[in-house]
Amino acid sequence: MLKLLTNPDEFFRERKDIHFAISLVIVLISGIFGALIIYANIDILEEAMLKQLMEKMPKEQARAVVEMIKYTLLMSPIIGAFVNWLFLTILIYGISALFGGHGDLTTTLKFTAFGYIPNIILFPITFSIVYMTQELINIPLMIVGFASTVWQFVILTFAIKHARNLDTIRAAASVVIPVVILMIFGLIGKIFRPM
Repeated sequence: MLKLLTNPDEFFRERKDIHFAISLVIVLISGIFGALIIYANIDILEEAMLKQLMEKMPKEQARAVVEMIKYTLLMSPIIGAFVNWLFLTILIYGISALFGGHGDLTTTLKFTAFGYIPNIILFPITFSIVYMTQELINIPLMIVGFASTVWQFVILTFAIKHARNLDTIRAAASVVIPVVILMIFGLIGKIFRPM
């Protein structure tokens, strides 16, 4: 696994037979870590939501709605990780076909999961920043997020190079558009988060 970090090109060249369960576990861990970040801030989120809802409805009703929202917020990173994984894979698969890529969707799906590794490795830093600042958006988090995205781009470029039998330039071109689309969705999600 160390080779994924030091030489992703060689890592994917040597591992066409990665078991699907490994990819599932990577995505699941990423989703769980996302839920932990929300859990670390659940009291602040609960207080802000309760304050807003009590302006519009009775206190007991507001508390019931907040409880339901809390569980939804905690589950959404896990479900979202799998939805994003599938969405990203399909986008990359389609775009890489335009660049002459060939190779099966299953291998592309398995390899794309490794794009979550930067989020997993950087989780202790992200969690520490969120825990110390009690904020889900701030400059240090944006810097870590940008570093993670660049790292993800590099890993995905070599993953797609070998999953879709492309050269590095066409693999990078296949990855850049979906990564930018997911970044935009991520920013929209942060802008419209419940607070």
